[in-house]
Amino acid sequence: MTKFKPALGLSNNHLQSMLSSSGPRQFLEKRRANQLLRLAKQHIITTPQGVKLEGFLTRHNSTTPSVKGLAIILHGWEGSADSLYVLSSGQKLLDVGYDVFRLNFRDHGDTHHLNSELFNSARLEEVAEAVKYLCVEFGGKHNLLCGYSLGGNFCLRVANIAKTVDINLHQAIAICPVLHPPTTMAELSSGFPLYEQYFVAKWKRSLIKKLRHHPQLGYGRALKKLKTLDDMNLFFVDGFTDFASRDDYFEAYSVIDNGLSQLAIPTTIISSEDDPMIPAKHLNSLHQSRWLSIELQAKGGHCAFIKNWKFESWASDRIAELVS
Repeated sequence: MTKFKPALGLSNNHLQSMLSSSGPRQFLEKRRANQLLRLAKQHIITTPQGVKLEGFLTRHNSTTPSVKGLAIILHGWEGSADSLYVLSSGQKLLDVGYDVFRLNFRDHGDTHHLNSELFNSARLEEVAEAVKYLCVEFGGKHNLLCGYSLGGNFCLRVANIAKTVDINLHQAIAICPVLHPPTTMAELSSGFPLYEQYFVAKWKRSLIKKLRHHPQLGYGRALKKLKTLDDMNLFFVDGFTDFASRDDYFEAYSVIDNGLSQLAIPTTIISSEDDPMIPAKHLNSLHQSRWLSIELQAKGGHCAFIKNWKFESWASDRIAELVS
């Protein structure tokens, strides 16, 4: 296994985490992912329950000798199919011979109009159904599911049920996945203040966009009064989910203890000891399985692993290694 060693000046976890979505990296990563973006075709998936999810498929052109399979990539909370880490890993996977599908969760990207009900992190069924459809429709000899942060959490949960619900997946890779949601929310609320401010602002923008398409949801006036993630979680879990409490909601998408007890496909978690949002100690609380491998790096921040001042991602390189 290769180890992540950031270039001089890039060791700080907060610097890593913030640079991963910085302006300079946006320019460079989009240029590096030119082929992924240029050849992408939009698809709207309708699940058996009637949920509509958008994504973008990039297939190899006819000059490619053979395609290894399909790689499906899941973004993090309030990210999208165009998040820089998605583009970085997507282009790497395209380079090593995979067709790539970048899936947007409900209410992420520009998809707020597609469904009337709000996104929440417990909506596993629709994501699993989308992955199942993609493996049937576009899959190949080796189908990979890859996810970052909350997308890593979804990735692990889908991998956990893949054999049970007949999803034709062969491998899963989760980068800095959310393991224990109450802890992650507590870290965001009490840690480095820029993180909470960032997510409050992004979540509010998303909720306002949703309200423009679905004004019947009616939370506009209340939203203005909500200032923290705690405030927002309490309000939306109580008013817009079927969970009795915020704790019940968080437990619904936790993967510690027996959350991964049904794993039956090779699954790798890549995390960092200095992740400011997801304490590495929870890796010890995962169900031990011959199917699960954990690669814990000393540095890397949250979903960053920026290896040099070109803002290139070691995590994308490692994903390509794991499937080659």
